[in-house]
Amino acid sequence: MSAALLAVALLGSGTEAPDWFRAFQYAAKAATLRGCAECQGEPDDVCEVRAGALTRALGESTALPSPAPDRVKLLRSKADPDCAVRAATLFGARGSIELAAIRLSRTPPSAALIERFGARFAVAGWPRPPERRKGQRLARIAPDRTELRTALVCWGSERAWPRADLGAATLCEWWLLPVRPDNDPALGRPSFPLIAGRDRWPERFRFGDPRWSRAFDRSAPLDESVLLGGEPPAATPPTTPPAPAPVVAASPAVARCSGEERVRTAVLDRFDQWEAEIVGSSRSLDRTAWTLDSAAWSGHCQELDVLRSALEQQLGCALAQEGRCVGLSALREEAR
Repeated sequence: MSAALLAVALLGSGTEAPDWFRAFQYAAKAATLRGCAECQGEPDDVCEVRAGALTRALGESTALPSPAPDRVKLLRSKADPDCAVRAATLFGARGSIELAAIRLSRTPPSAALIERFGARFAVAGWPRPPERRKGQRLARIAPDRTELRTALVCWGSERAWPRADLGAATLCEWWLLPVRPDNDPALGRPSFPLIAGRDRWPERFRFGDPRWSRAFDRSAPLDESVLLGGEPPAATPPTTPPAPAPVVAASPAVARCSGEERVRTAVLDRFDQWEAEIVGSSRSLDRTAWTLDSAAWSGHCQELDVLRSALEQQLGCALAQEGRCVGLSALREEAR
């Protein structure tokens, strides 16, 4: 199923989870824009936006979109009149108001999640979209789990959401966002890229990416199993860790090694250790067909190449590779 069809199917299925996507509008400082209320010929009036954050459920009548096709209606407090501003201005590189559809976890992240993804570098305040990060620097900061929430951030843009439904045209990122005790945004505290690339900024992906299909299921809560693998917390955890997958001889149909060469257990054990650290509980190496799912190593292509070469030397043959390892350059190219 294509990403676009997957997104449509997910958005139209089931009962909405309490932590489903919401529209978040936030600004570090007050801003002034010009916009119209009904956008039916009246002039653009001054539209004041206070510093801070506002949020609405995506389906609320007071939220998006705008009555005009080239405009976006801002989220407003009850005391402010409606104001629809031009999308090109709102999402321009110099804009100061951020608009994103965010799915925010209701509980702090576990130490295992932070350790698994190495969340050690942060940016001041809630993040800005990729096109507005020029000049920003990530700093090494020790995360305080109690004030952070796992967040799937899908950025607004001039040609995608909110002018259209959330779908494959929308780019998303994983973050750890700071919140107050009541789960409201804490804009003055640091935010941590959760799944970071080699430049330490988060990797971008399309809405509906099948790697995290449960995160786009509106009937399922956002829990850490989405990222760490395995069953959701509601499932009964196993009492003992699963046994390692047995080494199975390659079938003659796919084996391309000479008959006298065998895989050394030590090499496969080392591969399993790196696979557990980077891929998680899922397996990227099929020891029956001797194929390697390189797409599971997104952002870790160099580590994959090292391990794959070591395996090839021990096997005396070339492993078949399914998919491609998606690095930062490929993600940037796909986002264009």
